[in-house]
This record gives sequence, structure tokens and C-alpha cells, in this order.
Amino acid sequence: MRNILLVLVSVILFGVFLFAGLLKSSSKESRLPFYFYPNGVIALANGEYSDLTGLRIDLLEYEIARKLKEEAGETTRLFHFYGKDRSVSKEVPFIFRSALDVLRDFSLDIVLSLLYFSVAIWFFFYTRDLFIFLLFGSFSALFLFNFFLLAFQDFAFLFFFFFFFGGFLILDVSYRLRGKEIPSRWFAPQIIFSIVAAYVGASQKGNPDLFQSLANAGIHFNAIAASICILQLVFHTFRNPTQFQAVFKKLCLVLAFFLATIVPFLMTKIDSLQASTMIRSYLILAFFVFPPLVIYGTYTYSLVPVQIAFSSSLTSIYSILILTFGYLFGLEFFVRWNPEFLGAHQNEWNLFYVVLVAYFLSPLNNKLFYWVDYWSFRNNPKLHTALEELSVMIGAPISMRATINNLIRRLVDALDVHKLQVLIPADKFPRTDLRNINFVRIPFGSEIWNYFENHTEVTVTSHLAYGLGIRESVFKFLQQMGVQLAYPLFDFEQGKEVIAVFLVGEKRSHRNFTIGELRFLKECTRLASLLIRNYSLLVDEVEKKRIVRDLNMASILDKTLHLPELETIRQTKVGYFSVPAVGISGDYLDILRIDARRQLLFLGDVSGHGLGSGYLVSAVRGIIRRYLGESPSIPQIFHAINLFLIERYRGSEFMTSVAGIYNASDGAFSFVNAGHTSPICIRKGGKIELRTETQRVLGVLPTDYKLLTVHLNPGDKLVLFTDGVTETFNDKDEIFGDENLLKLLSMNHHLEAQELANLVRKTLEEYRNHKETSDDVSFVCLEVSE
Repeated sequence: MRNILLVLVSVILFGVFLFAGLLKSSSKESRLPFYFYPNGVIALANGEYSDLTGLRIDLLEYEIARKLKEEAGETTRLFHFYGKDRSVSKEVPFIFRSALDVLRDFSLDIVLSLLYFSVAIWFFFYTRDLFIFLLFGSFSALFLFNFFLLAFQDFAFLFFFFFFFGGFLILDVSYRLRGKEIPSRWFAPQIIFSIVAAYVGASQKGNPDLFQSLANAGIHFNAIAASICILQLVFHTFRNPTQFQAVFKKLCLVLAFFLATIVPFLMTKIDSLQASTMIRSYLILAFFVFPPLVIYGTYTYSLVPVQIAFSSSLTSIYSILILTFGYLFGLEFFVRWNPEFLGAHQNEWNLFYVVLVAYFLSPLNNKLFYWVDYWSFRNNPKLHTALEELSVMIGAPISMRATINNLIRRLVDALDVHKLQVLIPADKFPRTDLRNINFVRIPFGSEIWNYFENHTEVTVTSHLAYGLGIRESVFKFLQQMGVQLAYPLFDFEQGKEVIAVFLVGEKRSHRNFTIGELRFLKECTRLASLLIRNYSLLVDEVEKKRIVRDLNMASILDKTLHLPELETIRQTKVGYFSVPAVGISGDYLDILRIDARRQLLFLGDVSGHGLGSGYLVSAVRGIIRRYLGESPSIPQIFHAINLFLIERYRGSEFMTSVAGIYNASDGAFSFVNAGHTSPICIRKGGKIELRTETQRVLGVLPTDYKLLTVHLNPGDKLVLFTDGVTETFNDKDEIFGDENLLKLLSMNHHLEAQELANLVRKTLEEYRNHKETSDDVSFVCLEVSE
């Protein structure tokens, strides 16, 4: 249904333009049976006069013949026609041709103009691609006004305007097809130059030589613009080869511009009757092929709407256009009023206008900016009210997180977009949990962040659609996230440094953002920049306090990581290591000599890491030391730790532990395992034995812990470890596992206790490629001497 409406709108609008032009230009006078430009070059001749195509009629003879036809009624006249290398004299009659006959002669031109007008409408409504829309719209207007110029010798101004403006648009599109940003300020000089060329062409239409020179200049300019476009497309296509389909689409665009511009230009340089008669037919065919090639070559890249320029750019364009039309209006006034006065005082008029512009330019810009700002933003109660609410919200005494979330929610509602997120580099707030806030982290130093960090203008997703390299990567990144606009947030105290990026999703209505909404978004980015900077300062302050607190606790908790002095009984050797995942370990390792014959080994693993688990480890250490002073009973110690955790943390904290006492008198290691990893017994010959018996974890429920026993003979070793040993991961996220540990211990059973501990530590570091551990790692080995 929408397609049908688009076609109907195109046909109706085009019909209105065509009918208005016919009313203005048509007349019922007799005419020659061919059509020529104001310089006399014949562009369309049918039947027996087709051999005249490309020749020039003697305009003086034509004017004389037309006068005689009006006065004496002569219907046939001998005309002379000239070419570069040939001339023809031929009797040509004056015949009456109605407007319908003229339409029939130019039916292909009109259909071609309608086709391009429809394609322009399609690009505008379906892709919002401003540049390609203007290109096809200009071509459509050029075909239409070329028809009026040939058929009725009228609309020379618009013909030359679109003739030159089309060349500029080809240059613009050559940048657009490679994903380059096209500054909106380019439009003003392009329009001015086209207007000046059009004014010269229209005012000097009676001068065939000047008309010819201007037409040749336009032909060469379009050919040069097309050549630049083709060379850039070819260069970037083969310099950055991608998938075959993408390359093929680029080559289709190259072919389209080559057939529609370069080939006709080369044909005009061939001075032959065949080339002159074929050029019109070829042009019609080439321009019928041009739209399908361009649509196919750009279709997959034109899915995200293109945005219009911001108000500051529009203000400059409006100012330049007003001043340009003011100058042309002044010239036209003097031409109508007193041409001789203008001829005598042209320089004085130019100087006066320059002084006038210099005096009024700044007030004019300010006034235009105020009008644009008022009618687009301040006159919009929804946006204006939303901005006031956001300003009040920032000063409200609520948490920073809540303020940021409220800001984003209010922006989403005001702009009527699907989503809005804030992109930040990974080095910003690295320790902050962002799950409940609409922040998205991206690796610092990645090519995506480098693009945004060096790109201080608003990024429109669709403007990157034709890009290669970094632009292609950014386009895919934004498109996959459903982002329509990416607006940088600045820390102006650091010299306009980009600290984050607003990622604005597509509008729910699938329409463009209005000038007012873009203005509103610009104001909101300033508020968001202030919020993020304050949030950054807050996070830094909290981090500093955390560091100070950790340092103050380091002396208290240091004994949980480093044993003061390793005291062992005479018949044993002990090796160990403990590596925390963060600055303070959640593992508790204690090796203590009780008396001359008994050795205590205690290994525990508290849930979590960092300062909280460090406090708990310190408390457990105090309980163990107190109970060892009264009676060295392992079940009693576990019972006390269990009750402490239950009463203090009510099940929110727990601890696994294995602890025992080795008695050299009978070689028995009496121990308790509360949900910990299984102790490993390495017999003298390398045989591995696991003691898998276990009891309830500490800190869950009241429990009576039972004592277990394993006998160690001379040359045997006992290994206790935390799950951080076996749950070490490599770069491929593969776990080290129990099997690898047992194999390592069995193959190196002959090593002494500390040597074996060092080997295990080195093996784990190499397995994770010397990266930081994800869990606390502790290991202790008790060796019975032979």
C-alpha cells in the first residue's frame, strides 16, 4: 500500500510541475520540425530531418524566417546548417504543432524525468538518504527543464542551475559512497556557484557563443566530477577488498556513473554523423539503466535513516542564501529600472553591497539562530519542559546512580526512542558494577573507541554505511546495537576530551529527529557530561578510601598470607604457597608446631575475596589460636568456628576447611574435612591415595564434626589445597582439573615438600599464561622424613 501511495504522490507532484511549465511556456505558433538549443545546436530531429542532429542552425536566418512567417505567411524556407566538418542547406517548412504533439516528441524525456523523480521520492521516504535523493531529484529536474528549453526556449535559469548543481552532487555522492562525512557548509558555495552560472546562462541566452561556452563548461565539469567519483570508488574497492557481493555492488556504481557521464562525454568528442544521431538515444538508454544500478549498488547500505543538519549549520546556509538572493534581486532591480545606471555604477553597487553585508551579517546570523532555536525547540513545550525537569533532577539529593538512570529514562520518553545508552571506555569505573545502570563498556584502545575519541562531531550511523576500514567497523557496531545517533560527551576541563558517547536508538515512529530534538539532545549531553564527571570523581574518592582502608588492614591480615616463622617438628618437612586473587586473600593457611611430637596443618577457604573475606579470615585465626591454647582438639575448633559464622553472618557467609594434627609418635594424621577438597596422600613409590570423606560446610547449620585418620609412613607426603588450584583456567577457558594435579604429583613424588610446592605454583602460572588468578590459590605439603 505504501509503495502505491509513493508512486501516486510522485506522479501527481510531477504532473503538477509539468502542467505548470506547459502553461507558462506553450504557445500555438508554428515551429520548425526539429528542436534546438539557444546556441542553435539541434538536439532532436525526426524523420527526413534526422541527419540534422548535432548541426547548428543559422540563428539569424531563423529569426528572419520567423519574422517573414508572421508577416508574409511564408511556410517554407531555405536554411543553412553548420557542423565542425560539414554543412547542409535544406528547405525546411514551418508547421503547426500543438502542446500534445510536443509532449509526444519528448515522451521519453518526460518518462525519464518522472522515473528519476520517483526514485528520488523513494530514496527520501525509504532511506532518508539526502545526498542520493538530491542527486536523482536534480537529474529529474535537469531532464524536465532540458525539455522546456528545447521545446519552448524557456527555463534556461533552472536548466543551468541543475546542470552545474548535478556535477557538485556527483562529487558529494562520491564521498558519501565511501562513508565520508560531507560538511553541510559545502552546500552553500555549491548552490551559490550554480545560481551564478544559471543567472549568466539565462541573462545571456541571446548570446549563442556565451551559451555555448557555458554549456561546454558544464559538460566538462560533470565529466570531471564523474571521473573523480569513479576513480575514488575503484581505488577504495580494490584497496580494501571485502566479500565478492560488496565489491560487485561497488563496481555496479562505477559502471552506472561511467555509462551516464563518461561515455556520453566521449561521444560528443567524436565528430561524425552517426555519433551525433546516436548520442540522444544512448543518453536515454544510459539514464534508464542508471537508477537500477545505483539502487542495487546502495540498497544494503541505505537501511538506517539519514539525519538533517544541526541548527548552527542551517543558520549559516540560510544567511548565505538570503544574502545571495538579495544581491541577485538588487541586480534584477537595476536591470529593470535603469540598465545604463547599473552599467555605469556596477563597481559602486558591488562595494556598497559588501559593506552592507559586513555590517548586517552578525545581527542577521543571531536573528536567524534565534528564530530557528525558538520555532524548533523553545516553542516545543514537551522538550522545553523535559529540559527544565532534567536540570532540577541533577541538583536533587538522590544517589548518582539514580540520577543517571532518571536522566536516561526522561530522555527516552522525550525523544520517543527505543533506547539510550552511554558508551564508556573500560578504564573508566573499572571496579564499578554497571549492571543496574545503562552504561556499556568498550575496551580502551580498541579501534571503535579510538574513532569516537578522535571524532568530536555527532556520528550518524547511516553516514558510515558506505565506509571501509574503521568506518565499516563502527557502522556494524552501531547498527547491531540499533543506534541511530552517537553523540560525544566532553570533559571541557580537559580541553574537549571525549569521556563517553551517547548512543541514541531509533525513534519508535521511524521518523527523523527534528531540529528541536537535536537541539534538546545537545543540551542534554552537557548535563550528562557534568553527571559523568561527578560520578567519576565520586568513584575515585570511594576507591581512594577503599585503598586507605585496605592499607590500614594490611598489617592485621598480613599473617593470613605470610606465616611469621615456619616451625616444624624434627621428623617432618613442610612446603607451601598462598596466592590471593585480590590484594587480601580469602584463604586461611596456618602451620603450627604444638609440641615436639605434634604438627598442626589448617587450611580454609572463605567465600569471596578481598577485604570482607579478609576480616573473616582474621576472626577465624583468632578463634583457632584461642582454642589451641586451651586444648588442641580439631572437632572442638571446627564447632566453635561454625557457631561463630552462624551467629554472626546468619548463613550469608560460609567456609570450607580441612585441618589436622600429625603425631610423629604413631604416624597418624587426625583431621576434619568440612566440605573442602580431598586430602591427597602420596606414598613413597608415587602411589596416590585420596581421602574423599567430608562433612558439612562451616557456617550453615550446627554440626558435630567427627575426627578422621590417615597413617603416614616415612617417605610419604600429605597434600592439602584449595579449589583455586584445580580451578585454574587457561586462555581457552580450559580448567586445570584434578586429573592434571594428580598426574603432576605422581610424576614428581621424589621432590622434597617445598620443591613440590614450587613446582605446582610454577605449573599453574604457566597454565594460565601468567595472568591474574580468578580465585585464591593455596597449597601445603607435609613430608615425613625417612
